[in-house]
Amino acid sequence: MDIKIYAPNSKPDGIGGGFSFYRNFRKGMNEKVFFVDSWQECDIVFITSITLIDKEEVYEAKQNGKKIVLRVDNVPRKSRNKRSSPHERLREFSEISDVVIYQSEWAKDYCYPLCGDGTIIYNGVDESIFKPDLTKQNPNRYLFAYHGKNEQKNFWEAWLRFQYIFRANPEAEFWFIYDFGRDGQELNDAQFDFWNGEKYKHLDRTDNPEDMARVLQSCGSLIYPAIADAAPNIVLEARACGLKILHPSDRELSGTQELIDLKDISLERMCDEYHGVFKVIMQEANVL
Repeated sequence: MDIKIYAPNSKPDGIGGGFSFYRNFRKGMNEKVFFVDSWQECDIVFITSITLIDKEEVYEAKQNGKKIVLRVDNVPRKSRNKRSSPHERLREFSEISDVVIYQSEWAKDYCYPLCGDGTIIYNGVDESIFKPDLTKQNPNRYLFAYHGKNEQKNFWEAWLRFQYIFRANPEAEFWFIYDFGRDGQELNDAQFDFWNGEKYKHLDRTDNPEDMARVLQSCGSLIYPAIADAAPNIVLEARACGLKILHPSDRELSGTQELIDLKDISLERMCDEYHGVFKVIMQEANVL
């Protein structure tokens, strides 16, 4: 029997870590489970992001005997989700879930007061897309990449770190993807406040994995000092493309170092672990 999965309101063409996760999940699980378009058809409702779903739909599915799996990477910030109280929703969903899956030890430690106990499954990366290309790689090119606008990603720390790298290596270049919002044009006119002849390039964000892979393949290092980041996909993608990961935050502040230490970063490993959890849920329900 195929396990039937319903992931509510997921958008495969979105930008961001949650969307990248879902694209990878759908691709890697396609031969392991059967994806359906409504909770009425499914065995398991898989909540990949609490901000993308209809709460009443989840409760209706639960009342009708469907199993609920909740993916947790962080506590969504009220200031960035003004239409709801995301921490309250996270607590509600964790209370009705059969399994809570954390994206890292950091996520479990940080979110535990809301979500309680759970299992950890690290993200994986699609190595058919993200892979080294030594013909393109420039070891003197340093990258910072985040496709939105979030001060916790610490762009300005990466900017400062690069200035010292450039002083030691005048061949160094700084490429960055970041949404500066209404300040973007002003910063562009001010050369992003570089003042010592630094070489830099502000790239447009992209929702195309192949385009992102080409950017990574042309760089030698990723500078990624973000905090409150449970499982940054960009770190796995950079690793898969052969980049060095520089200046990660402390383990208490993010899950970045965990992903640097992770031995098996493959999509296959991630999907095997998810499939194992789904099978246990169905076996306990005497379905498989």
